[in-house]
Amino acid sequence: MSVIPAQRTGSDRVTVIGDALEIHLRITHPETVALARREVDEHGPAGLISTVATAVTVGMIATSLQGGAGNASAAMTRALTGFEEAMHARAVSATAQLDSLIGRIDATEAATRQAAAETLAALPTRIEQGLTTALAGGSRNVQEVVRQAATSALNDAQAQLARVVGAHTAEVRSVISTENPNSPIAALQRDLNTTITTTVENTRRELAEGLAAVRALVQAGQAQAAARDKSSARGKEFEETIAEIVGNWSVGSGDSVEHVGTQPAPGTSRKTGDVVIRLNTPGAHQPTIAIEAKRRAKALTARQHREELGEAMRIRRAQAAIGVVPTPDQVPGPGRFHRVDANAFVVSADDPEMFVMVLAVVKELTLLTTAQSDADPAVDLGRARTAIAGGIQLLSRLDEVTKYTGNAERALVGIRSTADALRAAMTGQLQEAARALRPNTDSA
Repeated sequence: MSVIPAQRTGSDRVTVIGDALEIHLRITHPETVALARREVDEHGPAGLISTVATAVTVGMIATSLQGGAGNASAAMTRALTGFEEAMHARAVSATAQLDSLIGRIDATEAATRQAAAETLAALPTRIEQGLTTALAGGSRNVQEVVRQAATSALNDAQAQLARVVGAHTAEVRSVISTENPNSPIAALQRDLNTTITTTVENTRRELAEGLAAVRALVQAGQAQAAARDKSSARGKEFEETIAEIVGNWSVGSGDSVEHVGTQPAPGTSRKTGDVVIRLNTPGAHQPTIAIEAKRRAKALTARQHREELGEAMRIRRAQAAIGVVPTPDQVPGPGRFHRVDANAFVVSADDPEMFVMVLAVVKELTLLTTAQSDADPAVDLGRARTAIAGGIQLLSRLDEVTKYTGNAERALVGIRSTADALRAAMTGQLQEAARALRPNTDSA
């Protein structure tokens, strides 16, 4: 497979907007295009979108793994490098042993040449010795004597040469034969087989471990992505619920409510501020309240809420902001609402009535902020400021009373349950006594 090049055009764009990754790319890698075309042919455009989304998710996770201590790619590279180094070392060793074998063969060949040369050099002397012996015996036929002496000397020389060549051949065969267990070649073959088998097994095991690590991490990433998707779905549902409550509240006042959670604010890619309330006031300028729905597994601190709501006011051009959480335990304070900044509140949505009252207070606070900036002489700012502060204090007392009321209601339910249980137990005891005192009476 060829390496994937970075083939992009001027119109390519990859951005992160809120909790979504938007990709506009033109990919010309031939193998990728071929796979995409096959996916379209088999499953249609929708199947291609799903496949590309999965490929991006898996690819991003795999890319993030490259820098980790447990990098599976490094493990594979290390295994292959180790295999290469082991094979290189065995090749060097094998070459050295073959060089040694060639030296031994050269030595036996040199000994053979030397023996042949010595045999041929001694041939005249042996012929001369044969003639001397024959003549000393009184032979008259010199020609026959010479022939016999030469034949005898040649026969002896050929026999000696045959012995030397045979010994050389046996030595060479012993050296290069793989059937001879004592042969260096056979020993080298066994060593190479053992080394290759061991190295291949170690490499296969390390590669298998690396692939298993990649598979586990990809599965973990997919599980995390699925969990994020599920959490995102719950967050979207909570956001829609809050938008509906705010919309119902604004019907009587004529204020306009817009659910903008999926839309970035003008001039930015940020989507902070899920609901925008534009107050119905005289004049061209409409005061605005930004509402941020927060459904998190871990509650935010007061500082985090303050920063988040400040960002919502900035990008939505709002004068006030409300952070809405599902339950009181995620409010960064003792009650169902908490003021984290001058114009920023956090409120729990478990009590819709309390949520609506906080909305009403924040609305008046927003109108006060707008009046302060407009410096309208007809507006009594001090009186309005005192009334709003008193309303916030009363809201805190109402929240406390509501908490005590809830505790009392729960206690009353417990008392009633206990009383019912005691009443049933007492009735059972009286019926048992009646059966004991009047055994022949049907107590039913």
